[in-house]
Amino acid sequence: MNRLQSLLALPLLLLGTAAAAQTSPVITFNANWSLSESAPLVAGGEVQIAYDAARLPQCRTTLPDGTPNWSITGHYRLNNGTPGSFDVAGQPSTGAAPVIALPEAGALEVWFRVNGTDCEQYDSNYGTNFRFTVHPAGTAVPPTIVFQEGWVEYVAGTLKSGQPLVVDYDIDRLPECRLLYNGAPTWDVAVHYRFDNGPVTKTSVTAVSGYSRRGVPVTLNAPAGARSVTMWFENWDRGSCVRWDSYYGANYTFWLQQP
Repeated sequence: MNRLQSLLALPLLLLGTAAAAQTSPVITFNANWSLSESAPLVAGGEVQIAYDAARLPQCRTTLPDGTPNWSITGHYRLNNGTPGSFDVAGQPSTGAAPVIALPEAGALEVWFRVNGTDCEQYDSNYGTNFRFTVHPAGTAVPPTIVFQEGWVEYVAGTLKSGQPLVVDYDIDRLPECRLLYNGAPTWDVAVHYRFDNGPVTKTSVTAVSGYSRRGVPVTLNAPAGARSVTMWFENWDRGSCVRWDSYYGANYTFWLQQP
């Protein structure tokens, strides 16, 4: 096995120069199916991908010399453009390190495929892909808690007490209560939240545009000294429909770094 093959066979991959490691954000795909984004993505930069190969344990065959006869490949596209790919683990197939250039702002999609002899499996958020926001260059972006369709949650950046944070909630996670009246939406989705054991506050995570309602990011201001923020989401309409996204009643809790 050569040096490139041995590096690509590591279960948790993070490649790049030392300078890039210090400056580029890293999106980490953990074996327990959690994600993290070390810092907001910005146009004109790049992002490194750290992927734990234990997420795709299938198709593990070897050649007679003991080298992998399988490969895990990462795929991506920006703003529905031409897809690109990079090597993650196993036998190299693309020759590209897991670093994605971000030439413009917009929506970045990432997914993964393991391929072996007569075997193929995907890690793609059930076909919807993992989605990340690339912000315009020069934009100051607070740390963001992302709730993505497919029951994926992750933090982009570092949450800190005494500083604002953004909640970016995909309302397709709660798609049921959608009653209309004369064509206009009579429903909403709101986040309930509290810092530490303080009072519960509620605010909408949608905005109305004409006869439609869409999800919008909302900014919460973390009090100085706060150590955690807990939140859950409610969807209701003018009828009797009410639905909750509350981690099965346990709610979502995120820890805040102290200054």
